[in-house]
Amino acid sequence: MKCTYSMELLWLLFFIYAAVNGDCDKGITLIKDQLKTLEKSLHMVDGSSCCSPKPKIPVAFHAELGSNRIYKGGSVWVFDNVVTNVGNAYNPKTGKFTTPSKGIYLFNWYTLSNPGKVSHAGLYVNGKMKGRQASNNQGNDKKYITAGSSIVLALEKGDLVYIMDAHGWTSDVKSSWTAFGGVQQG
Repeated sequence: MKCTYSMELLWLLFFIYAAVNGDCDKGITLIKDQLKTLEKSLHMVDGSSCCSPKPKIPVAFHAELGSNRIYKGGSVWVFDNVVTNVGNAYNPKTGKFTTPSKGIYLFNWYTLSNPGKVSHAGLYVNGKMKGRQASNNQGNDKKYITAGSSIVLALEKGDLVYIMDAHGWTSDVKSSWTAFGGVQQG
């Protein structure tokens, strides 16, 4: 039963009591007592007050590449070494995070390009790039180049969030130095 129905029923009882007895103060006290009793009963049944918002299940994840990878353009990067996956919204088989509810989300992603290689990681939501970073190491064959980025997005329930190359190029990235994570904000 929703609280609005409970309140409507209690107001109806109040008006009936006041009409019959002509005493509004006693009617208000009676209604308040009945409302407290009803809320206590509902709390015993489901563990929460009917008028309180349901507690939000926390959602947070962090995953890394389990080995060095070369991703062809248009391929979703699969971060298969899961460090954290509270709420199980990240799928380490597909590399995609599915938003469990509408809300504000913070994402971060980092890449380490192999010497002489590039990796321009883009964060995509439902096929549209929302953020990007560049780890361009083409000019140096002896150093590793690291890049990272983060973004805050307002998303809908069921949105798919994942990492692919921002330009559709081939990416050559190092294992655990390349990571993807996110958390739903309070």
